[in-house]
Amino acid sequence: MSFKENLKKKISIDSLTGIAIRSAGTPGMSHKVDKDAVRELLSCSPFIMEKRRDLELYFLEVEGGTSEVLVLDNELPLYTHTTVDDVTLRRSPELKEMISIRNIIKILNDSDILLHKGRETLRHIQQRALELLDLRYEEADIEQLANEGLEALAGANSDQVMEILDLFVEIMGCEPVPVEFAVNEYEMMFGVCEKKVEEGQLFNWVVMYNEKSNELKLVRQNLIAGNKVSQDLIRGIAQGEISPNNEGFGVFRFLVGEALKNKGPTIH
Repeated sequence: MSFKENLKKKISIDSLTGIAIRSAGTPGMSHKVDKDAVRELLSCSPFIMEKRRDLELYFLEVEGGTSEVLVLDNELPLYTHTTVDDVTLRRSPELKEMISIRNIIKILNDSDILLHKGRETLRHIQQRALELLDLRYEEADIEQLANEGLEALAGANSDQVMEILDLFVEIMGCEPVPVEFAVNEYEMMFGVCEKKVEEGQLFNWVVMYNEKSNELKLVRQNLIAGNKVSQDLIRGIAQGEISPNNEGFGVFRFLVGEALKNKGPTIH
């Protein structure tokens, strides 16, 4: 897959992980895991599904002929250095298997093979899925994204513009601006939070996109969340009363420069 497709896949994996983790609830409390989200996440990973008795298992062969084995239930136990047969015995034993004292010990205590449960299992699957992606990028990859963004902006294709902006957000580790900066009609507002000062989060720049009017603007000044001067500046630029530092095509050129400045072998 291309860098763009790999990056979109990463965003999808992260999103599915978030959905599944939220459904997993707090450890120790009753909850019902979103199994459809977990299945979709597993489909992005190298785990292979196998039905055994009343169990829905997912396994990944590792070293020494053993496997990591996940049982898809509300607890999401993930076992390591084991086999599908061993987990089947422990989790869904038949009467004839319970005659053996050794088997009884295994059935009553899985601590010798248990690796994770719940949220930690989901994070492990996420990591396994991400290991399949090549997230290295070159200047040409970033330029291609910008060119697609420019074309979408020129054609007023707001969905495509927001998709490309989402990819730049992922590359640079940007985050949505705090609610104090929120402005009506601007669906996307993001930047890189440099640090937290006494007054609030500090952003050196913020990108703003209005889906309805197809306006893309850049504010390239120190902006502090909760600071009235910063809030008035953002609102003034959004309403067209104050000129932005850059707008339209120039914003994508700015993002290219920032992305290449932060270039690394992989995206975390």
